[in-house]
Amino acid sequence: MAAFVSSAQEVLMPLRHQKSAPSKAETALLLPFFDDFSSVAQSDHLWDLGGSLVNQGYAPLPPTIGMVTLDAFDADGSLYPTAVGQFFGGDTLVSNPIRLDSIFSPFPRRLTPGDSVYLSFFYLPGGGYGNMWERVGDIPEVGDSLILELYAPSDETWRHVWSIAGCKADSLVARTGNYWQFVCIRIDDPAFLQKGFRFRFRNYCSLDNVTKKGLLSNADQWNVDYVFLNADRNRQDSAYRDVAFVNPAPSLLKDFQAMPARQYNALEMRDTLPLTITNLFSEELATNYGYQIQTEDGEVVHTYEGGYENAPVYWNGRQYQTSPVHARPVLAYSFPEGMQGRTVYEVVHGVREGVRGDAHPQNDTIRFSQVFDNYYAYDDGTPENGYGITSTSSRVRLACQFRLNVEDTLTAVNLYFNRTLNDENADIYFLITVWDDVDGHPGNVIYQDSERRKPRFNGFNRYVRYDLEEPVVCNGTVYIGLEQTTADYINLGFDRNNDASSRIFFLTSASWQTSILRGALMLRPYFGYLEPLAIDARSHVSPVQAYAQGGHIFISSSLEGKVTVYDLMGRPVFRTTCTHSQIVTPALPRGIYLVKVGSSPAKKVVVL
Repeated sequence: MAAFVSSAQEVLMPLRHQKSAPSKAETALLLPFFDDFSSVAQSDHLWDLGGSLVNQGYAPLPPTIGMVTLDAFDADGSLYPTAVGQFFGGDTLVSNPIRLDSIFSPFPRRLTPGDSVYLSFFYLPGGGYGNMWERVGDIPEVGDSLILELYAPSDETWRHVWSIAGCKADSLVARTGNYWQFVCIRIDDPAFLQKGFRFRFRNYCSLDNVTKKGLLSNADQWNVDYVFLNADRNRQDSAYRDVAFVNPAPSLLKDFQAMPARQYNALEMRDTLPLTITNLFSEELATNYGYQIQTEDGEVVHTYEGGYENAPVYWNGRQYQTSPVHARPVLAYSFPEGMQGRTVYEVVHGVREGVRGDAHPQNDTIRFSQVFDNYYAYDDGTPENGYGITSTSSRVRLACQFRLNVEDTLTAVNLYFNRTLNDENADIYFLITVWDDVDGHPGNVIYQDSERRKPRFNGFNRYVRYDLEEPVVCNGTVYIGLEQTTADYINLGFDRNNDASSRIFFLTSASWQTSILRGALMLRPYFGYLEPLAIDARSHVSPVQAYAQGGHIFISSSLEGKVTVYDLMGRPVFRTTCTHSQIVTPALPRGIYLVKVGSSPAKKVVVL
């Protein structure tokens, strides 16, 4: 964590999430057993995942795209019942039963201790490495551990064969020169060379001793990748004929993962696409790369062919593909401007080894859905941490910057809050707030809730919609966020794989500070069209009466306050003050309008 002033500091916390359900294998698996966790469907087939999570972002630069993470939460996203102090069991990742008695290709034969059966994998402690503001997840403490056990079918026992104590990844890098650590274990005990063999990873965790509300959540993560079990191997068998992607596919937009369709213009497009491609073989391989952009109907609107390039050997100093036609392909395409409503494009990237073929094709394709709808998103929808401000101030303000290309109307904000121990952050009150821009920082408040709100939860990766009490017309640069009414840690979702830190601001005393933590707040503002069909459901008897006749809307109300008429884009078309006498609007074009008096529910009126 990084302190800016004595009274406040930004804090990232591990998070709570929903895990995969246990898999159900109907038949025993055959050798070779391999999983790089690039495909959730494949992992479901190979493992009883239990509380572990297959993901693409909990640690930087895995061997190939995807990994599995073990931590302190179960399959329902709750701390394990034994999670008290020091130390308790966390996740258990168990392979489905394996035929380790025989191999069946190219011809059947029984396995013996002399067949050089080895189990290998890569691991990385949580918390990442390098600069602290770029780290992901939580570092396991010294007393924590990751354990590998093998199952002997003959006596139905699990036997410990390997473990590592909690540590920082940096210390492993200093010792081995590698970030992800390679482990290779020979299996030559006849007790294991049986039908029904299994192996499992387990982790032990501990909870930090903290007292501040909202801070205590998930902890002590271990990441595992590229698990390989087969015969006829050796202890140094770490090079594989495998060319693969390493990181998820990027957005085609410079700043956003998604944006409102009416706000898009061609200047939002990237010039090139950042990709990370690896070659895990022992020599250079010729690879072919390209991508396509498709509509939702499958129509190809743009194709890029990067041709063949030699991919360097990763093991020679952790090298990735550097040829720009593969690693930074040009994006010579712009989406059409003037899109109406929700529009989605699918971007598909593919890399292939071009001579003998790739051993593991499942990691050769990555996809990105480019969404144009009615919201902005800096984040990719998956939190790797929780974000909040610890402060002695009773008022904490947090804001995210958005630059609009055309005037628009803010109608709602989607927020994702991480659940914490005993849901302690569920009673932290806040006010949704909108500021204008003053010299590149939040300036004057142009909207703030009149009533306090608090975090709500809707499941893993599912946002909660907070409708504004009234729409806010925005133009140019605005800042959208919240003002807490207490100094507790609110634990807002934080995506570490997309960097919008320069757009994050917080205030606890005299001046706004800009975040130095790499990542994006899981805060998505909604602009433009409203959803009028259910707006009268909050009140059986409306205090507002409104009807249309001759192109005008006639309004009467028993309430006092401001009268506003909005079109379906959320733009105010008429404003006045209620005087308890009938109000008549000027002539309006045909369409659907929303009439709102004071804080009453909006009422729908159709002008014919």
